[in-house]
Amino acid sequence: MSHKVNNKPSMFSLISSNGTPGATTIRQANAGHRYVSRTVSRPGYYSPGLLSRPNRRSSVYLRRMTINRNEARAMKGYFSECASMSTSENGSMHESSPLGQSQASPAPAAAPDPSKISLTGCPEETSREVTPFGRDPAQNSPLGSPSRNPHLRNPFSPSRNVENSEVNTSLRLQRLREEMAHNDLCAYVIPSEDAHQSEYTSPVDQRRAFISGFSGSAGVAVVTRDLSCMNDVPEGSCALSTDGRYFTQASHELDYNWRLLRQGVKDEPTWQEWVITDAIQQSLDTGKVAKIGFDPKLVTYGEIQGIKKLCGELVESRRASTGKKIDVEVVAVRENLVDAIWNDFEIKPEREFKPVLQLPPKYSGEPTNCKINRMREKYFLKYGCNMLILNALDEICYLLNMRGDDIEYNPLFYSYLIVRENSISLYTEKPERFKKYQDYLEMTNCELKGYDDIWVDIRKASGELFEHHQRILITKAASWRMVNCILAKNFVVAPNSPVQEMKEVKNMTELSGQRRSQIKDGFALIRYFSWLEKKLTKDHEFINEYEAGLQLLEYRKQLENFRGLSFETISSTGSNGAIIHYAPKKDDCAIINPNKLYLCDSGSQFLEGTTDTTRTLHFGTPTEEERVNYTLVLKGQIALAELKFPEGLTGFQIDCIARQFLWQHGLDYAHGTGHGVDSYGPVHSMGVGIGFRPYCNDNVVRAGHLISDEPGYYKPDAYGIRLENMVICQYDPEQQSTFNGKRFLRFETVTRVPYCRRLIKVSMLTENEKVWINKFHKEIWDLYHSKFSKRCWEYEWLKRETSPL
Repeated sequence: MSHKVNNKPSMFSLISSNGTPGATTIRQANAGHRYVSRTVSRPGYYSPGLLSRPNRRSSVYLRRMTINRNEARAMKGYFSECASMSTSENGSMHESSPLGQSQASPAPAAAPDPSKISLTGCPEETSREVTPFGRDPAQNSPLGSPSRNPHLRNPFSPSRNVENSEVNTSLRLQRLREEMAHNDLCAYVIPSEDAHQSEYTSPVDQRRAFISGFSGSAGVAVVTRDLSCMNDVPEGSCALSTDGRYFTQASHELDYNWRLLRQGVKDEPTWQEWVITDAIQQSLDTGKVAKIGFDPKLVTYGEIQGIKKLCGELVESRRASTGKKIDVEVVAVRENLVDAIWNDFEIKPEREFKPVLQLPPKYSGEPTNCKINRMREKYFLKYGCNMLILNALDEICYLLNMRGDDIEYNPLFYSYLIVRENSISLYTEKPERFKKYQDYLEMTNCELKGYDDIWVDIRKASGELFEHHQRILITKAASWRMVNCILAKNFVVAPNSPVQEMKEVKNMTELSGQRRSQIKDGFALIRYFSWLEKKLTKDHEFINEYEAGLQLLEYRKQLENFRGLSFETISSTGSNGAIIHYAPKKDDCAIINPNKLYLCDSGSQFLEGTTDTTRTLHFGTPTEEERVNYTLVLKGQIALAELKFPEGLTGFQIDCIARQFLWQHGLDYAHGTGHGVDSYGPVHSMGVGIGFRPYCNDNVVRAGHLISDEPGYYKPDAYGIRLENMVICQYDPEQQSTFNGKRFLRFETVTRVPYCRRLIKVSMLTENEKVWINKFHKEIWDLYHSKFSKRCWEYEWLKRETSPL
């Protein structure tokens, strides 16, 4: 499939929604509101796959071609039926496109004044209201009704052009193995992360995507070189390891060179086991030292320690069974080998450094000096250290109360930070962008330094502290290179980052900001879902997934303090919804079919907070299976939202609460149930989570945590269901007593978007569940109904969706 798959968020060039050249994704259409540059499409980045096998088609391609032909036959006549319905219901003949679609769809009604959130009633069709951004949103609507030819492709079928979804990696792998030979490596590991261990990276850091063709946000690529090969062209094997969110996507995007290692699947090796086993065999076969190489900036010190330990265990086991000498080494390669070959195939993107801003206390809730002093008093004493090194961008931005825009959807800037007992040093590029905040930085005793000066300063500080018998505190995100610079080895690794622990527990100002953000975002989503239903079922227009996402963006742009999307919008119809992190492309996506499930996962960045909401809807008559599975997911979400539990439990321990109803029917989902969310920061915060991933068991759930509640179910090649609310963990006001000294906690649901009524199978709900839904819907009705005119469609839609069960 050639559609872009969302990294949620994470991971170009026609016309954007505002008419600017260079945007073909929803995230780029949003560029004007967060200084996001429009990334020019890199030649070859999404080049056709299977190029080394001309005139041949893979079996996967042939199967999908058959599926698409069958779907096209099944939909034959649907378009003419829709055209006739449109003509008869409107009572007049429209000038139509080949799909029976009006050539010019009416612009959406102008939004009420969003700056007041009261968002007064629904405006008249003829009114034109100026938003706080000084323009008429109706005039800039991204949606027209372009002519489409149904003979080109069944527009309701998912975009699945397999031949264009794969990057042919043969020549890239050949060049990489040549570089590996120059460095005497038998294997090279390419992770997803950048030098700051960021989950979502800029194009310049997407090395794993370049070498493998897999564009998901999580995964590790491993490339081996056969040490015994004497050919001019080096040979070897390669594997891509990723988790259950991306199994479907990876199987579509990887070409025939790659083996997919499915994390968490029984009897499937981890990438560490796979590469070490290969290196052991090569050492046995050749008698040579088998070296496994890493870029030390891109892998953490803890990960390297784990790999070295596993390597030692596997080597010793194999040596004992064979009685032969085996020599495997894990080595640091100073130059990144993917960077070394990138320009041989396409122009490597440049790192961009965008403007920064200082977040005032009315949004942050705590001045920078207070945060730094609180951190010093608690954690310097706890770990017996005199200096802290930070390389996680979200932690640096939180501690300094500053935000940037160097990584798309993430309000962060590239930097390192050293915190000493009486001063701090900020290492970053383009210091001129901090000039307007010079007084603010001086007030916090912060010195600005060059981005790469960090390495010399770490070496120098290590020696100075060692002379005074003092130590350096580092976090689990510290890179291998960073630790190698601490020559005296006088460091302590904190099990959990002290700044992350502080950041995850939101203060009252941040929690209030989150509630305001949800109210604003809920209004945009209500307008969007009601608009989409009207276009599909009343106006009988053909709206594709990408266009729909742009319309949602337009509604959000009208909201006060909107800074951009928090990840690329997942707008998916039918079987595209089964791809967990799917995102449509402008030139290749499906028309939204009102007779299939539609999944929309989206979020916003506001100065007050970050949002993340998912709803699954149906605009026609859902099947019994769809209603049953939707209701099972809904029951799981309610169960977690209603849970009361004692302090000290981790997200791993409460994860099954949301899965229990699916389990009873032999169903499950391959992603976590919840993730932490920052306050105007990354939508995924790894300091707390609910699920089976290791970090979910490393941190207990505490009062003040902001977490998502998002169970789901995905039927491959059919549909996807996910429901996501944001919840705030708080002490249970109804339970003042303690058990063994522990208070009880509960969740407050702060998302304000109704569920799809036609998908709820009421007979499957308990009385308590019906009461919970009715209360939730009444709060939404009370909050928004006065914002719309009683004669407008949004009012009727909201009334129907929130009426009691």
